[in-house]
Amino acid sequence: MVAARAQRKSSQTPRRRLPGKAALTLLAVTLLCAGAVASAYHYVTQPGRMPLRVIEVKGEFNQLRHAAIQRTVMDSITGGFFNCDMPKLRATVLAMPWVEDVSIRRVWPDRLNMLVTEQVPLARWGEDALINVNGGVFRPPALHDYQALIKLSGPQGSERRVVAFFQAIVPAARARQLQIDEVELDVRRHWWVRFDNGLTLSLGQDQIAQRLQQFFRVYPSLLNEPTRLPVRIDMRYAHGFAVRWRELPAAEVGQGTEIKQDTMREKV
Repeated sequence: MVAARAQRKSSQTPRRRLPGKAALTLLAVTLLCAGAVASAYHYVTQPGRMPLRVIEVKGEFNQLRHAAIQRTVMDSITGGFFNCDMPKLRATVLAMPWVEDVSIRRVWPDRLNMLVTEQVPLARWGEDALINVNGGVFRPPALHDYQALIKLSGPQGSERRVVAFFQAIVPAARARQLQIDEVELDVRRHWWVRFDNGLTLSLGQDQIAQRLQQFFRVYPSLLNEPTRLPVRIDMRYAHGFAVRWRELPAAEVGQGTEIKQDTMREKV
């Protein structure tokens, strides 16, 4: 009886199946394919394999030259189609003085397509640089062709703030026939605006919007003085402002000619 139960239990135990020929064949094929892919990848990524031969540069340029960008790229390529260091290549192009941005993509089998955006200067920045509308500072080899641009300046990290301030005050200045020559944020975070007629505006650190509004409101009335013109206006006073005047020589009174004399006096 006991032997019969043991025999039945033994007969119910599932048998472990060995891999069949089909499974072994599939495994072998998979390993062969993987090995072939690895060998192919190793082959094409070796130095000198699949070289990049064509550099296509697109973009609208005034200062940059397609040929110069192509030469820079060709001199910087250290690998082939698959193992070219793309971040390093992009950084090399971005380091060119007039390049604002660049996108690069590989096109089979030997081509790089590049879309380059050239810097568009908004103003001079400090003494040795230019700045664009996004607050990006760049330093071209020479600035002599850009001396007529407005000058902006400020501490490091203030570039966007200075650009935004300048753009905000341009419409009101133009409405009063004022041409901005310079905007400065000094190390004390004190705002200065200088106009091409010789007028300097001091705004201080606080309540800048209110002080600007007051300046633009009263400025036309200051031009009604027949014998003098304002050359400096200080808006930092709590209940008024200070004006420094330049007296006009008698021969220039009422003629609107260029001021040549430096006699000044100040009043609140």
